[in-house]
Amino acid sequence: MIKISIIMPVYNAEKYLSRAIDSVINQSIPEWELLLIDDGSSDSSSQICDKYSIADRRIKVIHKPNEGVAKARQIGINLANGIYSIHIDSDDWVESNMLEKLYNEATSGKADIVITDYFVNTNQSEKINKQQPTSLEPYQILTDLFNQRIFGGLCNKLIKTELYRKYNIHFSPGINYCEDFLVCVQFFQQNTIKIKYLPKAFYHYYMNDFSITHNYTRKTYEIQLLFIKELTKILKIPQATNYIKKASFNIFLEGVIYNILTDKEISDSLLHFKTEVKNLKSIRWKLGFFLLSIKLTKIAHKLIKY
Repeated sequence: MIKISIIMPVYNAEKYLSRAIDSVINQSIPEWELLLIDDGSSDSSSQICDKYSIADRRIKVIHKPNEGVAKARQIGINLANGIYSIHIDSDDWVESNMLEKLYNEATSGKADIVITDYFVNTNQSEKINKQQPTSLEPYQILTDLFNQRIFGGLCNKLIKTELYRKYNIHFSPGINYCEDFLVCVQFFQQNTIKIKYLPKAFYHYYMNDFSITHNYTRKTYEIQLLFIKELTKILKIPQATNYIKKASFNIFLEGVIYNILTDKEISDSLLHFKTEVKNLKSIRWKLGFFLLSIKLTKIAHKLIKY
């Protein structure tokens, strides 16, 4: 019996991939499968995947053309045989008892989803991100997601695999930014699922210098706009309009900070987000947006920054 399927998308991850796979092999329970979805890697990642697959029959490799992380995750879910599933990114790693602890929590509590805390690692530091939900009702978890109390990723969530099929939950092809957030939104709109919270960290989320937050471009912004369009399709709750506008404002804010918006986009957005700008707590940022509105762009960018 396969207790847990681990889905690991792989794209040009040769620097960190062995660390990620080894952390799965070292798990304290043996009843798992690891699905390595090689998304058209051009470095040695494909060979590394094959080497591990030959050495351990629980590790399966799917080589495919590069189509993005959303498609890779979906292929993994489609092929998953485990009772539960979880996603691990190829530049991250996990504690050796993660699968055992999450599986025991899920089965003892008859849970559909188990949420845990997680580590955030850089080359210089490590901290724990606590994930204490306001309550364990799916609708409240959804609210916590949009209020950034709960992380919108899948790496700290063990999920009963059959629920993907039962509720027709899927990754949106081509949406390779916050693709896992969109899946979380789909899950937590199902009011019959049972959720447990385990207040312990197992997953090490590694912030490397090549992540989207360090390489924000015009393409990044356009992918985020596609994310908003998809979120508008799938979010079916009374507060949907407010949540979508809040997410859209955050994307506009990043566009301003990284200076990739046209003058017209800035002008149109300032009109659309008047209330959100007015409600900003930072006086510095409020002044910056005022300067933007009167076309003093260079000075404004000195104030609107992280």
